[in-house]
Amino acid sequence: MVQIVPKFVTRRERPAICVEAFAVRQPTPPSSLAARFLLRWKSRIMTKPMPRAEAELIVDPHHSPQEILSHPSFPLARRAFVDSILGLYENDVFLNRLLIEAGRHVVFMMLICMHARYREEDRPTWPTIGRLKEAMRQFDLSSSRRIEDLVGRLVHNKFIQSTASPVDGRVRILTPSDEMLERDADWLAAHYQPLQILYPQPGYPLILQRDRPFQRAHRSIAWDFAGHGAQILTSNPDMMLFMSRDVGMMVLMKLIQMAGAEPEGTSEGLSFAEIGERFGATRTHVRSVLQDAEKAGLVDLVGRAGKQVTLRPRVLQAFDRFIADSMSGHDLLYKLAAREANG
Repeated sequence: MVQIVPKFVTRRERPAICVEAFAVRQPTPPSSLAARFLLRWKSRIMTKPMPRAEAELIVDPHHSPQEILSHPSFPLARRAFVDSILGLYENDVFLNRLLIEAGRHVVFMMLICMHARYREEDRPTWPTIGRLKEAMRQFDLSSSRRIEDLVGRLVHNKFIQSTASPVDGRVRILTPSDEMLERDADWLAAHYQPLQILYPQPGYPLILQRDRPFQRAHRSIAWDFAGHGAQILTSNPDMMLFMSRDVGMMVLMKLIQMAGAEPEGTSEGLSFAEIGERFGATRTHVRSVLQDAEKAGLVDLVGRAGKQVTLRPRVLQAFDRFIADSMSGHDLLYKLAAREANG
């Protein structure tokens, strides 16, 4: 059995998840896997200017990551986030194998955003495989071949339709199915539920109610922020160690959920095989993910066969930073989409 031990310091010392620690961020040393991703991006982030449209939009007032982290209800929001995401993917082996890895997940989202911006009379907006590959270059997560393979699987599983353009029959247009749009609506609702806990007035009703026109407006605006999303990934290298592995982030969130909210709590957990079964992965893969995390200084594996997992303060802090960055971005996108919807 995997025993999850959240590693917290005593109350007399600095708390493991400390709001004050995020007022001025100290960079954490990236893992070897995350470092490769970060190095590929460093020159781009430092030298490539933000697109003008994105720079103009980002000045809109919204809740910053620091504000979110310092909110007294943030622990409740974190728990809601973990429970909501696991509620989407746990025990759904098909969806995990199809999407739960950073590159595949981003392809899914970019297809939704391309569809939201599609205008038949405006050729540059056509959602084609070529345009998808071009958009994915900024993330440096998937090769051209992997993108083609994933799109093929999405078409095969009826998440996407590939049809000839009515304007130019030589071009194939990629159109999300209703099921794919419903999955996206569920994903958005899961990510806005924590924000609703923190800021219930006026809240985020149109996303939580799965309003389809608002979903399209939201995804259309999100296209302009693809570069910002990539920067969120690269600024959280410890999380990239998990996100770059199949079901890695699900494994981490399951461990956080199992650890519970009590700093001194210890919970008997699941075996590597049982965790893997919930997300469509083998116990060998789950063990490999956690062994890499141990080498990076994020967890400790102790006990017989390393089946007791201690989540170190660093990984919990990195997780909080990551979801706060994401929540801040989602808050901004909602406000921009609402402004557009209101004219």
